[in-house]
Amino acid sequence: MNGFLILDKPEGLTSAQCVYKLRSKLGIKKIGHCGTLDPLATGLLPVCIGEATKFSNFATDLDKVYEVGVEFGIETDTGDITGNIVSKANFTGFKEDFSQFLTDLEGIQNQIPPMYSAIKINGNPLYYWARKGVYLHRMPRKVDIQKIELIDKSINTAILKVSCSKGTYIRSLIEKLGRNLNSFATVISLRRLEVGDMHLNQKSCSFEDSYQSLIDKVLPCDAMLSDLEKVKIKKEDVKKVRNGLSIDYNALLKIKGLVRIYTEKELFLGIGEVSDNKLQPKRLISTN
Repeated sequence: MNGFLILDKPEGLTSAQCVYKLRSKLGIKKIGHCGTLDPLATGLLPVCIGEATKFSNFATDLDKVYEVGVEFGIETDTGDITGNIVSKANFTGFKEDFSQFLTDLEGIQNQIPPMYSAIKINGNPLYYWARKGVYLHRMPRKVDIQKIELIDKSINTAILKVSCSKGTYIRSLIEKLGRNLNSFATVISLRRLEVGDMHLNQKSCSFEDSYQSLIDKVLPCDAMLSDLEKVKIKKEDVKKVRNGLSIDYNALLKIKGLVRIYTEKELFLGIGEVSDNKLQPKRLISTN
């Protein structure tokens, strides 16, 4: 079995626990997830199976869309409602120019990862150090907040839709929003709706699905690679590529970088890189 599953992750489980449950249910050892979701978070968790694990990093690099619930007036040590409240302030309500505050958060910017995150420093994830009361210096990371929309609001809560690049910490973004409003804010719910071209309504599965239902919902190994250019190679070149040899490909003069490789019969072979009129295979599907 090779391909991707779109898991609708439930609240309360880590991404690793989700993989363990699917591994047990499917009876497959070679399985992993693409892009960690916090236990609080729900929604789209791409799961790679078999040969698709070779392309998991490409899925992790894709843009994401989230629906985030926000409570204003408080800030916690974890950046979400599961943590301890460390700051409080009056929230006087939504300003007439609230939409401008959202727009001001958009664009390419540097973001400092929160201490409660999985980034490893000195051999352990940051949350390990945070739980010991050790707060370490973190290097800022460049992220792209493409769009923030207000979906709904009440007296001191709101639901936002955030489109962003890989590596974005929604908790840090919401804390920044609260402070820009001269108050505080924390995440009370988080649901991932999209990863690249994948959507939750695209054959998503849950742990309630039967074994056969899960099998039926497995997407092909190239399902998360649609942002790469697609190239076809001739029958006589297929063996060369499968043996790891580069081939001439003058038809790709205007294409550079990573590409998806297919046979003339639309069989997906893997990923290659185009440079100097040569196509060099990088990650290929096993034919054994």
